[in-house]
Amino acid sequence: MAHFVLIPVCLFAGWLLKRGGILPENSGHVLGTFVIYVSLPALILANVPAMLLEISFVYLALMPWFVFGISILFFYFAGKFFRWTLETRIAVTLCCGLGNTSFVGLPVLRMFYGEEVTNAVLIADQFGTFLCLAIPGFILAVRYLPENEKRNDKKLFVPILKKLFSFPPFLALLFSFFLRLFTIPEELHSVFRILGDTLVPIALITVGFQLRLPDQNSQKGESESHYGSALAIGLLYKLLFAPILIFLCYYFLKVSPKHTKVAVLEAGMAPMITASIVSLQMGFRPILSAAFPGIGLLFSVPTLFLLYILLENFF
Repeated sequence: MAHFVLIPVCLFAGWLLKRGGILPENSGHVLGTFVIYVSLPALILANVPAMLLEISFVYLALMPWFVFGISILFFYFAGKFFRWTLETRIAVTLCCGLGNTSFVGLPVLRMFYGEEVTNAVLIADQFGTFLCLAIPGFILAVRYLPENEKRNDKKLFVPILKKLFSFPPFLALLFSFFLRLFTIPEELHSVFRILGDTLVPIALITVGFQLRLPDQNSQKGESESHYGSALAIGLLYKLLFAPILIFLCYYFLKVSPKHTKVAVLEAGMAPMITASIVSLQMGFRPILSAAFPGIGLLFSVPTLFLLYILLENFF
């Protein structure tokens, strides 16, 4: 039951450190950078070189692509029904079509199922979520850039694309497959494992530190463009509809229970922080895009616990 306590404790600790002014304002960025450049790459290098590849890993990698593809259709028709602007529809698709499968998903699932779930989560995140954002996600974003920004699309697109393809965890993943050809010394493996173990508490504290809700004044500029309906429908899709859809599909396809559990819970993660940043930088409904990760995380805590309990009782 420790994981039921650790998640809210770490999130609250991060929030308290921020609100109490105990850590500097840039601490969220510093802690997040440590996770991206040290904790997550070390965890990948500690696990992937000795990973036993399984056929059903393909289903884990395909899950984010499937969820994102369905989200394009779902939010297209939702946008027509609620009369959203094009910018609203693209913002919701980018933010809620992809989940926070590494920064939050990895520590949460490691607490639910232990270290043995790490390989499955890494496959879903790096070959699934990350590549889905880098390819169809960016194509969608650049294709529908606001008209007054299209002349600057190269200035926006190239730096972001360069940043994503120099993403340390992804580079660590590629390098880890090369390391499979060699035997890693136990001393080096121990170093990777110890550094990788820092991911769970630091990542959750970082999310809590950066957690913020949009105030009423910041919403006034966007309230006329269906801020509430876009936020509610987007989170409803991401936290409930997507995991239910993945469960039904993977149960019908007879995917192994252990990988079905991972896929369903990863599908139900809060909106992806990186995708929200992309939406912000591209100019698609900035206040709405910024709200999705924080508010989504708050609502995802009970929904993830509910999904976890239902999956444990079903399988």
